[in-house]
Amino acid sequence: MRLANRALIAALATIVMSAAVAAQTLRLPEDPRNQSPTVGTGGPEGGATGLFTIYDGSTIRKGEFTFSVAYSNFDRDPGNADIVDTPLSFNVGLNDHVELFFKTNGYRGIKVNSPQNLSSFYLPNSQLRFGATLLCSGSAIILAPTRVSGTNGITGAQVRPVGPPCNVGGQGFVQFPFIGGVGPNFGLTGNNIAPPFVSRLGVPFGGNGSFGAASTFPGIGSIVGSILPGIVLAQRTIPPNLTFQTLTIADTFTIAPSYLPDAPFVNRLYGESSFNNFVIGAKIRFASPTNAVGYGIIPFYRWYPDNANDFSGFNQMQRGAGPGGNLGDFGLIGFFDARLSQHVNVSVNGGYILNSNPKSEAMGDAVLLDRPDEFLVGLGFDFPINKHFQLIAEARSTMYVGGRTPNAFNNNPVDAIGGVKIYPARWWGIGAAYRRHMNQQDQGHFDAAFPRGFKPSEDPNGFIGQFWIGHRNPRTLPPPPNQPPTVSLSASMGTITLPCPEGTSSETCTASASRTVDLTANAADVDNDTLLYTWSVTGGTVSGDGRGTPWDLSGVNPGTYTATVTVNDGNNHMVTSSTTVTVVECTGCVPPCPPISVSCPDQVDAGMPITFSSSVGGNANPTYNWSVSAGTISSGQGTSSITVDTMGLGGQTVTATLEVGGLAPSCARTASCSTSVRAPNEPAKKFDEYGDIRFNDEKARLDNYAIELQNQPGSTGTIVVFGGCEGEAQARADRAKDYLVNTRLIDAGRLKTVDGGCREALVVELWIVPSGASEPTPTNSATGDCPACKKKAAAPRRRRRGRNE
Repeated sequence: MRLANRALIAALATIVMSAAVAAQTLRLPEDPRNQSPTVGTGGPEGGATGLFTIYDGSTIRKGEFTFSVAYSNFDRDPGNADIVDTPLSFNVGLNDHVELFFKTNGYRGIKVNSPQNLSSFYLPNSQLRFGATLLCSGSAIILAPTRVSGTNGITGAQVRPVGPPCNVGGQGFVQFPFIGGVGPNFGLTGNNIAPPFVSRLGVPFGGNGSFGAASTFPGIGSIVGSILPGIVLAQRTIPPNLTFQTLTIADTFTIAPSYLPDAPFVNRLYGESSFNNFVIGAKIRFASPTNAVGYGIIPFYRWYPDNANDFSGFNQMQRGAGPGGNLGDFGLIGFFDARLSQHVNVSVNGGYILNSNPKSEAMGDAVLLDRPDEFLVGLGFDFPINKHFQLIAEARSTMYVGGRTPNAFNNNPVDAIGGVKIYPARWWGIGAAYRRHMNQQDQGHFDAAFPRGFKPSEDPNGFIGQFWIGHRNPRTLPPPPNQPPTVSLSASMGTITLPCPEGTSSETCTASASRTVDLTANAADVDNDTLLYTWSVTGGTVSGDGRGTPWDLSGVNPGTYTATVTVNDGNNHMVTSSTTVTVVECTGCVPPCPPISVSCPDQVDAGMPITFSSSVGGNANPTYNWSVSAGTISSGQGTSSITVDTMGLGGQTVTATLEVGGLAPSCARTASCSTSVRAPNEPAKKFDEYGDIRFNDEKARLDNYAIELQNQPGSTGTIVVFGGCEGEAQARADRAKDYLVNTRLIDAGRLKTVDGGCREALVVELWIVPSGASEPTPTNSATGDCPACKKKAAAPRRRRRGRNE
């Protein structure tokens, strides 16, 4: 039950906070949505315009009216009561914002399926069936009655036992107004020592009137107050002894009463009544009748013709006619609806009903019950398929709040309703809906097993039928009053950029071609009135009084200037619109870029200095920053000319690059020049020599050779190999070169291989050839045919192991 109420409240809050409504034109002939009265019942009152139990945000118009008759069947707890109401209503529109409504309940039938769960069936004039033919007053928890004779120990809350037979210890049948009737004797019939206990139903006392606490009723009601007693669901008996006869005591019971808030005194298994309440109220819409969002309030007053002042009135209340609040009830409901589209409408309700208490003049103005107030929330969707069919879905809840007589089996009902309204014409129609009590007191809504003797509820289903007829005005809107014009002001450009000062330029901005802005007033008037235009500006000048004018901003300083147009339709409607133009200076304005150049000699000998000189044109005040690709700047850094030392740079090229500072970012800032350094005439020199060694050892020798070549970038390398016959020398030279190129990344163009000829033992020579030096000439001391060649030719071929692996 709590979950259902919280889910409903969360849904209502979400709908109200997140409704993004698309504008709709309401109340036009093509609008498919019609208006009809609500049925109400089970919490909300019917009569005002709406769905079935949810009020929408619309009202009928001035002079429109509707008569409605409906049949509503619904279930309520405690008591598993099946209730049928036939509300009759009438509403009339005072204007497009206010409608009045009147409602009465023409007939009510209430069937109580679980009477043992309701305290009203335990009153002194009420009986429950015990067996096929025996009727007795049920066992209850009551405040001790007034003693006439017998023991003085009967005080406070007491278990009033029940027969059979009914007159042994229990309550005999006593008619309203009960006071002074014979009360229960609790089985104390006396003996030779003590007289029998005799009691009377006492005079009620206490109570705070129509909106306060209930009175206390000795011998009748509960100790918590009210005329309703607590109930005993299950009991057991104690055998007699020397001091008392058989006693009945409560086994499962409630101290507080259990009652239906809408019919707290019903004591008929099926009770009928008619015209048991009347409601008058008003529906007040605050939003425009054609607005897609509607909101407002519904104040109403409800009163009851049947009360407990006499026997006949209380008899009707015991038939289920109502609670009998003497002053009536005061309600205020807030409504909100949003037309999401032409075929979807959502309605939200929330409100409070302040209920008065039933009092009885026949019982000395005693307050019979402190009734709970009602807090109502509801959410409804309706889908006007066309002007004849309207599908409806609702969820609503009644929560009993405020100070009240405790209800042992309180149930805050949550209903779900789905149905359709059919409009053969806009002024009459019929409706039908299915209704379900979502949180009836069955096992599915209890966390534990039922108390022993409690009878669960069943069959939560109900339904609604409705017929209405009345009068509707033709759906034509009166011509609207003269409307003010609309205007928006546009300018041909929003920013004017001033040119750079003379003698400078900028590559980051472009000056505006003109300082004249064309202003245009885009005005419209739904009434086709003749429009007059008046112009004003905060800088520059305008001329003309039409919808367009030039705005000359020549000679103004940088800043933001405003132009305003005032449009007058001749019917006391003047509207204005403004626009702004910003005048800015061009940024990045600098003098023209100067030419930059660097000069140097084509060649110098190694060891001779190189002089690099620069030239920067224009009126710039430059700074100089030099860098060289090789050698060392010996002097001039930071000036327009530098000297570079070329010691050890023979065979290389020296490039000097100048970066000039103090220029515009868009200007070229660098220039360079290159000079070749002639190498001295140095002879080639042998770097290393080795014999037929393992390849891994040879790699280490080649690694050192590669390092030396890298340290002398202008030199080349020559690999001379002397070996046996059959091309051994060339093969070993190629292998060494392949390692240097692919593994040590030496440029292949810097390496040369030479087959030095035949020798008895393999010899590898590694030469460094400086730039300009002549290649080494291999010297072979062996003459004629190599002895090794002859041996190899005569000997069988064998695989050589461990040499080149």
